[in-house]
Amino acid sequence: MKPLFYFISVFLFTSFSSSATQSISVLAKHPIWLKLGHYKNQPTTISYITNASFFIADNGRNDPVAELKATIHAFNNQPLTQCRYPARYQWLKEQGLTFSMPAAECPKLQQWREQQAIHSVSLVFASGYMSNPASLYGHLLLKLNRSTESKNKLLDYSINYGAHVPDNENGLVYILKGLFGGYKAGFSDQLFYRHQHNYGEIELRDLWEYTLNLNERDVAFIANHLWEILGTEFDYYFADENCAFHLAQIIELVIGDQLTSESSPWVIPATIFSRLNSATYQEQSAVKKVTFTPSRDTVFSKYVQSLSEKELSFAKQIFAESAVLKSKSFLALPVQSQKAIIGALFELVQVKQIQKQTPVKISELKNALIQARLKLPMGENKVKFQFTQQPPHKGQKPSNSSISAMHTAEQTQYTMGFRLSYFDTLASDIARIPFSNLEMLDTELMFTNGETYINKIHLLDLESFNPNQLSWANESKWSWKINVGFDRQPALCRTCKRSFVMGGAGQAWQFSNNTLAYSLINGYLGDLAKNSHFYDSSVEVGIITGTDSGIKLRASYEKSFLNAKNPAQTKLELAVPINQDIDIRLAVTHANSAMWQLKLNYYWQ
Repeated sequence: MKPLFYFISVFLFTSFSSSATQSISVLAKHPIWLKLGHYKNQPTTISYITNASFFIADNGRNDPVAELKATIHAFNNQPLTQCRYPARYQWLKEQGLTFSMPAAECPKLQQWREQQAIHSVSLVFASGYMSNPASLYGHLLLKLNRSTESKNKLLDYSINYGAHVPDNENGLVYILKGLFGGYKAGFSDQLFYRHQHNYGEIELRDLWEYTLNLNERDVAFIANHLWEILGTEFDYYFADENCAFHLAQIIELVIGDQLTSESSPWVIPATIFSRLNSATYQEQSAVKKVTFTPSRDTVFSKYVQSLSEKELSFAKQIFAESAVLKSKSFLALPVQSQKAIIGALFELVQVKQIQKQTPVKISELKNALIQARLKLPMGENKVKFQFTQQPPHKGQKPSNSSISAMHTAEQTQYTMGFRLSYFDTLASDIARIPFSNLEMLDTELMFTNGETYINKIHLLDLESFNPNQLSWANESKWSWKINVGFDRQPALCRTCKRSFVMGGAGQAWQFSNNTLAYSLINGYLGDLAKNSHFYDSSVEVGIITGTDSGIKLRASYEKSFLNAKNPAQTKLELAVPINQDIDIRLAVTHANSAMWQLKLNYYWQ
């Protein structure tokens, strides 16, 4: 009898152990468990998180099975582990696991999560910022919404992902380390108003908030996981392992793999929002609503546009001489006109203070405006504007494939092109910096007479025209451009080509929402076409204009200083959008001869 009892006991124990081991093995391969550990997909399962202190198992960074076993053991023997890993604890309980230790008291977690209850989650897009290489493509934040009717939304928490960059880091080092690795990065939490102030008030960037359509369980699950990863470290790569990638992966905990792809060599914030708008959650749209928050500069532009010609004339006079506020002509205006003028000038003062322009004059003007406003009747003088800015998911997709036909007096050529990212001056301005160019890895192959050539490789092509919109407000903004690469110049001669680095600086003037003129001084270094030197300089003038329907035109004239024998180059380019993903370009370039080009662009992500 005893041998039979022993045999049955061993059989049951072995079966149970085998079943438990199999269950753990299955759980360790579950997509949610892998996301909780930020493990990469095959061929490797190493975690994106680099600091060993995040993992319970010694080899937990490389082994999700070992990390799961160590987590279960800790939950059974060390109840405070629940406070460090609340999302793991929540998910494992939901999978049917039970633990020998009761639920732990976690006062710090409770205070962070429940002092003001988190009722929803948002992703926030901040438009691009040309003064910071890391923000050229825009930025993505995660927002934990705590606000109620009595609690302001600026008290919401925001979760940021960014590189840990030393103060006063050299710009070239910053770019190289950002592209090729060298910085650690991580998640941090702050009250949202700090980010809104920095982006909207200082850097003058518009914000779009996508509130997600998540249930209470999933909101709590995301909050629990954010608690787990605050303070962890990652390797930072500007092109792919950036804010857009890692914050999108947090949202994928509850909506699945609809936002990111580890096989893609680049991740751009606008792409995440385009995919988010198409994503589903429990058979509904993952996005509940989209809210626009204008920057201080956008608000000021609206104020100026709302003024009548007479009111704008007074605003110009008052900015030049604040004593006009006490003049009979100003005081004779209707009260609402006086309020509108003073309101617009207050917004201008705010912008000038941010830009630190003529601080003494601006301080005197601000005091004069306050005194003038106090003399007017009480009442609401803040104008409510309707903003028409479109959200990022409606913009052109960042990558580009193209085909074109080029014709000169000597031959007809055909090209196929690929551009990694992002937009040029003739692209849609939706959620992008108007009158700017941000292109990386723009390449073309040329086919002619049965032969194939490289027609263009532009590694980096940046233009920021940063126009002076209000000459009367003493605006003096710099325009600039940078281009690095190789291209052929068939309008100069049949075999002309150049490998170059160029930079330019100057000024631009905006005449309407759609029209800008510019003037630049450019410098070139490299193997230049029809040039006996390795350097050259030129003057360039141009105009960019467009219609509300999206048709755009750019005309430019460039003449060399140092190589006077070379003719000036004149270029005219027209862009006609067909839909969000396709446009047609017609370009005419003239130097020694004329070159015509008809191009079809397809935009994708």
